[in-house]
Amino acid sequence: MHAFENYRLGIDEEDLEISSSEEHRYAATKMAQQCRREISIISRQLDPMVYDIQDFIDAVKSTVLANRRTRVRIMVFESQLIARRGHMLLNLAGSLPSYIEFRKPGKEYAHFNESLFVADSTGYVFRNNAERFEGNVNFSDKRKSKTFMDVFEEMWARSTPDANLRALRL
Repeated sequence: MHAFENYRLGIDEEDLEISSSEEHRYAATKMAQQCRREISIISRQLDPMVYDIQDFIDAVKSTVLANRRTRVRIMVFESQLIARRGHMLLNLAGSLPSYIEFRKPGKEYAHFNESLFVADSTGYVFRNNAERFEGNVNFSDKRKSKTFMDVFEEMWARSTPDANLRALRL
């Protein structure tokens, strides 16, 4: 396992391979702790072994509370499953609805099966297959992060708020 605590968002350019949910969670948490402006996530079911862990939730909360302009945008495909199962990130969004937004991608993305986490359009955790935890992490690759954010922005523009997730915030 990589020693992600030694990597700094926007500084360390090494491309690292990951192969477990633990590595994904640890990398995403370290990036969220260092993030200042924006967290963008695309996930089929908001991987509970990655995003439903107290350290990650605390990192997102600290990021949002440190800067009132911070945005956390999350696209999920299987919102009914997430709503039934419950998720700490949904609870956090309920207490900070101005900062954290959930959406469901448009139908044209139904077969999209990648997993993406981008922090400050600089660092990313990317898995080519959402069903597996093999992927790549880079704490400072603005070019590739921009490519990922272009995909994210296109999907976001065609996405819609999801009633399954919105109802939990009432």
